[in-house]
Amino acid sequence: MRTSLSVMVALAAMSVPFGAAARQAIRADAALVHAEGAVHLNDRALEPDSIPAVLPDRAELRTTQGRAAVALRRGGVLLLDAGTSVRVLGNGAYNFNRIEVLTGSVIVASGTSAPVVECENEIRLSDTGTFRLDVQRTNDGERVCRFRVFEGAAAVPLLTVTNALRAGQTMMCNRRCGDMIPTQEFSREQLDDFDQWARRIQERLTK
Repeated sequence: MRTSLSVMVALAAMSVPFGAAARQAIRADAALVHAEGAVHLNDRALEPDSIPAVLPDRAELRTTQGRAAVALRRGGVLLLDAGTSVRVLGNGAYNFNRIEVLTGSVIVASGTSAPVVECENEIRLSDTGTFRLDVQRTNDGERVCRFRVFEGAAAVPLLTVTNALRAGQTMMCNRRCGDMIPTQEFSREQLDDFDQWARRIQERLTK
């Protein structure tokens, strides 16, 4: 993970209603719209009253004991668990963000956008979907990324083929495995604390 001179910002369960002002602020750009606990954003310190904060074209967010939510360009929400770091890229003239998951766990609710996610493999998400990515380390220290589709569909280009995943399917993204990455089923009803928190925040932000 790239080290940056980040400034920790203590935001104790701060959020704003996702109303007209917030929608206007993030219509063409991603924005931090909810934060709990300690959050790092590049080198800039954010004050609690600065939310929503429009992200620069290249932003690195990192949580420690807290969590955060980012409204994505052209719709959708990126939710970060504690101990997570991501890069959110403006992606030029395209109408979606590119997200690089560095550590930890994220949930992407794509909404009306279709962001591209990089987590060991490039992952192309459908709109109106819900997806979770968890960066893990194997016993030998290798970095892998567990990818799950709760709603919607996704395409994961591999070495010579593309894996297409539908709701209820998961795979372990790993560059070293080439095309040999199986797709498996999982239960969408088994939700942990992060899944449940993400659903509550999405409901709050859409009011």
